[in-house]
Amino acid sequence: MLLDVETFRRRTSYELDGLIEDLVRETHRSTPAERNAWKSSLPAFRDVLARPELANLHVHVGRPSSLMVEYRLPASPSWADLVLLGRGPNGPAAVVVELKDWNIAKDQSGDREALVRRPHGEDLHPSDQVRGYVEYCRRFHSAVQECGARVEGCVYFTYASSADAYVAEPHRKLVDEYPVFAKNIADVEERFPRYLANRLTAADPEFAQSFARGVYRQDRGFVVQISKAIQRSEERPFVLLDQQRRGFELCMACVERRLKPARVTAKTPAASSLKNSPKKSVVVIEGPPGSGKSVIAAQLWASIASDEAIDGNVVLTTTSTAQRTNWEELFHRVNGDRSARGVVIGSNQYNPGLNQPWLKRERANGFPTAIADWRQNVKRFCASHAQLKCADDDFAVSIVDEAHALIDPTVADRKGMSASGWMLHAGPQAWHVIRASRVAVFLMDPEQSYRDNETTSIARLQQFADDFGADFTRISLAGSQFRCSGSTEYLAWIDKTLAIQQDESDGAPQSVATAAGGSVSTQVKRVGPWRKSAGGPYEFEVFDTPFDLESALRPHESAGRSVRFVASYSRKWKTKGIANPHRLAASAQDFCIVVDTAGRGAKPSAAVAGGGASMEPRTWSRVWNYTPKEDYSIFIQAPEGTAIARDQLCEVGCPYVLRGFDFDYVGLLWMSDLVWRGDRWKVNLEHVHESAWRLAISGARKRKPGAEDDVIRRLQRGYRILLSRAMRGTYIWFEDAETREHIERSLKA
Repeated sequence: MLLDVETFRRRTSYELDGLIEDLVRETHRSTPAERNAWKSSLPAFRDVLARPELANLHVHVGRPSSLMVEYRLPASPSWADLVLLGRGPNGPAAVVVELKDWNIAKDQSGDREALVRRPHGEDLHPSDQVRGYVEYCRRFHSAVQECGARVEGCVYFTYASSADAYVAEPHRKLVDEYPVFAKNIADVEERFPRYLANRLTAADPEFAQSFARGVYRQDRGFVVQISKAIQRSEERPFVLLDQQRRGFELCMACVERRLKPARVTAKTPAASSLKNSPKKSVVVIEGPPGSGKSVIAAQLWASIASDEAIDGNVVLTTTSTAQRTNWEELFHRVNGDRSARGVVIGSNQYNPGLNQPWLKRERANGFPTAIADWRQNVKRFCASHAQLKCADDDFAVSIVDEAHALIDPTVADRKGMSASGWMLHAGPQAWHVIRASRVAVFLMDPEQSYRDNETTSIARLQQFADDFGADFTRISLAGSQFRCSGSTEYLAWIDKTLAIQQDESDGAPQSVATAAGGSVSTQVKRVGPWRKSAGGPYEFEVFDTPFDLESALRPHESAGRSVRFVASYSRKWKTKGIANPHRLAASAQDFCIVVDTAGRGAKPSAAVAGGGASMEPRTWSRVWNYTPKEDYSIFIQAPEGTAIARDQLCEVGCPYVLRGFDFDYVGLLWMSDLVWRGDRWKVNLEHVHESAWRLAISGARKRKPGAEDDVIRRLQRGYRILLSRAMRGTYIWFEDAETREHIERSLKA
């Protein structure tokens, strides 16, 4: 619902507790910090609205028939604190207001325009946060496009009386466009009300209602601009080669058959040509690591979005925060416009609107609401809501990268799994992607699915396609390899060494604990560097200590190559949320490895009397990938001004962050979670710290039949991901001696 300014002021003055309870119910955020922020910030904003000329405006506090101060951007996980709606000097207008109840007395200006330094570490400048909301609305909000509305934004610090650090260089240009106001007399009584009054001069109920009902709609001119930038790009991530081109062309043929108008001839009129045609198409593009799935995803999006004969939204869909933030940054980088990030949406956004308040009401009314009843849940919800968050056919094309990570809560043995923002009672995410799309393209490698909630298979996708009467096309990129110097033999060696075998029923490799038998294929030779039978070299070397591993990688970094340390989730993330983790003492970092002086590769520290040498222990330490605001693109893309840009080897990345991306050289820390014992792979559960394996690890600790094998299978998948990230070479250090010996034996065949 929409509240006029006076109603908003009255509720914040006399019904604040009730308003906060409404917010808790609608946003599902109920922490003490969140409640305290609302209790402080909303009355502070009320005081700004005391200026009489603002009384006829509307404050948007939720969708129709609901009540919440926070406004959720269409098809987005982001919430704007307040949106003031009305009429400006030149027509409909909206002002996004970000409220920050921060103590900023010790904050400092940052090294980059969009980052500030706070006591707990670097944080996003609130004006940059607002800029994202404003640009998103300008490019992707239906009411803004239909009404030609002007959208602007600002920040109000509702606790701090001064924001000097936020308006100094290098932030001046940013705050000129998205100004910052603080809680002082000049701002509250003059500057801030004047800013609002200059942009909103009268109420506009019709636009306010239209904005409240607004949906995700792409600005086609802007989308074409992005797509052309991608198609012109000479950067490696967007160039198609060989088998990728075949997969791309086959997929485009499916898209065009579904979305381009049929050609009308005298013998085949339009009506008859479409009479028996399915309403939807589902395409699955499957391939191993390095086969080019993400490259195809980018080029598919660009080609479809630039085709004026194809009408509707064309989105690239991601299945994790790590993937989403990286794709957003890639689109931004290639186009140079932050708004380009708006063409990337998360898989959670396909939920038509089911949430916890709905679930509570359904149960109170006696309806069955089990996860197994998801079809009935969705049917009842859609029948009772005039406006859905994600309706049928909202998207012309949805291109889902890393589709093996889509959540399917109906899979056996997944009861109690977490869903990271997805309403399990809505059922499988892939089913909703198909429901909401005329064409759904899924790019996947089932053997890279390894978390509790990554449960979507190709067989299930075909079942979901059948549910909608959609035609189903399956495209394989098998035999295609664009990482690892193009060595398909190296990938085959990985699968064989990790005891991963092909399951013909689903076309996906399956893991087993025992080795596949025999030696490595004779096609794979290790003569100095790895080589495939014909082609360039791929380097694969084993080192005695982490120090030796690092020393081998440093020259590649100096030569301008991309390099990273990687590991499975074999160490606790102790530094998560800590400011400046790189400055911690070695013992406080996530990886703190003492090199045994009696072990292989130990070096004397200094000469001693009598010509001998003392062998002092040495400590090698690193932190896990630093991700402020869960922005995993920092580790992958190393933007200017970040620690990873200054030193590419200052952090360690895990499979979750790395999946879908590559580097020139990778230094793998093979820890003691997955180890070789006798003739098989074994797991040391005390070294497994993957938080998204709660069900699997619990089952293994309780010795449930098959549970330990399940954990081993996931570790094998994780190491398969890590071993296939490099373009030019993989260097390894092993914590466990027997595991190292097994790998070295497999290299000698």
